[in-house]
This record gives sequence, structure tokens and C-alpha cells, in this order.
Amino acid sequence: MNRTTTVAAAVAAILGSGSALAQTAFTGVPAANTINIMGSSAIKNALLADIEGNFCNNNYTLATSNGTNTNFLGVNCTPVSSKVTNSGPYNIFIRYEGGSVSGYLPIVNKAPVKEIGTVTAIPVTINGASTGNGTDDSFQFAAGGSFATVIPDLAIGDVEPKALINGNYPTGYSTSVWGPVNNSGMIGLSITGLVNEVYALFVNESSGFTENPLNLSIPMAAQILEKNITNWSQVTDVNGNPVGSGPIKLVNRENGSGSRAAADILIVGDGCGAAGKTNTIPNTATQYFSTGDALGAANSTAGAITYATIDNAYGSQATKTPNMVMVNLNGVAPTNLNAANGTYPFWVEAQYINNAANTGADSKAVNSIVAALQGQTTTASLQDINVIPLIAAADGSGTLNATVHSTASSNAATPSGGSVPVYINPYTRGGVTCNSPVPEYNQIP
Repeated sequence: MNRTTTVAAAVAAILGSGSALAQTAFTGVPAANTINIMGSSAIKNALLADIEGNFCNNNYTLATSNGTNTNFLGVNCTPVSSKVTNSGPYNIFIRYEGGSVSGYLPIVNKAPVKEIGTVTAIPVTINGASTGNGTDDSFQFAAGGSFATVIPDLAIGDVEPKALINGNYPTGYSTSVWGPVNNSGMIGLSITGLVNEVYALFVNESSGFTENPLNLSIPMAAQILEKNITNWSQVTDVNGNPVGSGPIKLVNRENGSGSRAAADILIVGDGCGAAGKTNTIPNTATQYFSTGDALGAANSTAGAITYATIDNAYGSQATKTPNMVMVNLNGVAPTNLNAANGTYPFWVEAQYINNAANTGADSKAVNSIVAALQGQTTTASLQDINVIPLIAAADGSGTLNATVHSTASSNAATPSGGSVPVYINPYTRGGVTCNSPVPEYNQIP
């Protein structure tokens, strides 16, 4: 099966060791050994670490971009034979550009979009700003390889597809590229739970604040995200104390982003409750198409607020955005333990689709990547997935296991290298972000 169609010829990079390495590593890999992954930018660090460490056994070649868009990556390696169907090297190409919508929408509308197709030099150069080129997928390869147009073999979303409807549907995306507006397709798309992601509101507290971190009630946070409150002088914390002054700038992800939908549903309450509340996060002049882009924009403006997974407060991303501070909600700090023990409310159940049966990819390879994200011992080596669902602690059959500890604080697994503990979350929303969490072990037949 021909699974890719080349849409941009490679522009040769300067010949050298990087080019030779790429030619050796990425070229000559058959389509059957190629895995195309698209979707969530929130899960970027953990997914890449999973592929490099668990799938590739820490022996791989990584193709990154030095162009104006860094949301495309490639990994080449020869996996452990037990994790794949075929012998020889594999190419795993990953697109974070656009977030959840880039995973779900091509499948819903059967509309192939751009993914790295070939790598001839490292780093590759891909140009195009998310804000200007995201909606019509008009990114360009400048050097080091070429694009292919594909439908993802593995799609990952921060929320379930049916959450990306109405105001959270990617209506700004070109229908000539991404296919028609198709809410019914989003509602009907079948998915499976992957991992839990813990989110926070991030505020640029570089000036004008009397409280660090902010400690806001969810109703107050909702008023800010809905732009009903536009100056920090109007904001009080959970104890009624003023928190600062200066204009509030809302930095938004684009419609169709799972991160935006998570904030819209869990903080603003869009579409939830008996009345189906329809208050939403309003659009802003500029929408950003990846987590890193949104945080970068917010970091440059005092008083800006945005939303992202909490791993962005640590490590390399934190050094890029030093002005951003996570907000406590209802008096509770945004931590993995607080999410897993039921006291912190802003977390979601990320979902995935193994689409290999439809694309001709190696389904066993896809399942191996997913399984490592869901296992407590393998997740312990990753960078940003530190809360996993109870189902992941089962015996591998996917059947819930009531013998697993139901208290988060007692089921932590500490990474062998030392770092953040990994918790099993005993609560579930049942794959519906609007739902209040319930103990998952109570759902066992």
C-alpha cells in the first residue's frame, strides 16, 4: 500500500556529516516501517521520550527543525523485535503542529495533511508560522527533506473528539485542505483512553502583582477567561484579597485545540450541566497553534494569562518562559498528586486512535508506543506524564484491576533516576471531560 504522497521536493542542505547521517538513518525505510503520529502538543515531551527510550531503547537518530516551525520531528531507530512486526529500522514522524485537531480531523474527514516524509539532512528546515500557515497547512520545507501528505497512524488528543464541537470545533481551518466542517464526525469518532494530563492556568507575573502564585476560585478564573474581567485590579483571590493591577491579556490556543477545550470545559463550564452552559472562551486577535507558541507569547507580556499542562513549569520550557507562574485553583496547587487524589480539578483524560488498520501501518508498533505511556514502570522515565489512569495498572489485558491501590499517595512509583513520582489516578471522567470524576475501581463489573 502506498501510504504517502510527496508534496514538496527536498531542497538539498549543505553536504556534510549531518546529511550523511540522515541519508544513512532515515532513507531506505519501507512504508510498512513508517509510523506517522499527529496530535496533542501537550504530550510532546513524554511521547518523544517514550519513543526514544522505550521504543528505540535509547539508540536512535533524531531529526529536529531549525526553521521557523519546530512542531515537526522525526525519529529513526531499529526497535526491539518484540515491539514490532517487521524487521529492520523504523521511521517515526511526529506532528505537534495544530495539537489535537491535527490528529482527529484528518481521520474524521479522510483528509491527508503534511507530515515529514523524507529526511536527507539534520536538522531539517521547515518554515511557516503557526498563526499564518496553520489553518491552510501551508508550511514549506526549505532544506533537509520533504513533506508527505498522510492521515495519521496514531492520533492523540487532549480531550475526546466530541469535545471539539461548537465553539471548540476548528472552524477556522480551511475546508479545502482539512475537509468540511463535520461536527457529527467528531461526535462519532471512536477513541480509547491514553493517559491523564494535568493542566494549569499560567500568568505572567513579571510586574504588577501582590501575590505569587495567584490563588483563584474557579468562578473568578472563568470570569477572566471569558473576558468579563479585563484588569487584574478587579481580581480577588479565594480569600477576597486583591492580587494586583494592570490589563489582563488572554493568550489563546486556536479553536480545535484540546488544551483550549479543556480550559473551556473545566474552567468556564462550556457545554456542561443540565442547561448545557454555552459561555465560552472568546476568540482573541491572535490564536496560537501549539502549547510552546502560546506560552512564548504570554511570557512577553506582563499580566498575560494562558493554559497549558503543568510540565511546562519545569525543565527546558520553564527556562524559555521564566515569567509564567501557575495558578492555584480553589486553594489547591496544580500538582500530579493533587490531581490524582481528587483535590485539584483541572485535569483531562487524553485519548488516542490506533488508525493503523486503515493506513496500513504496523499496528503492533503503535500499540507498543501506547503501552509504554500507560505503564507505571515505563512512564517513570518520562518527562511529563506523571499521572496515569487506573486502567494502566491492570495486568496488560486492559481489564480494570480492583487490587490496585485506590489512594494516589500510596501508589507512587519513583523514577529510577530520581525525579517526579508517578501516580495512578483512581478517578475517571469516563472519557467525557464534562463529567465529575468518580472512583474508577467502582466501575468494575
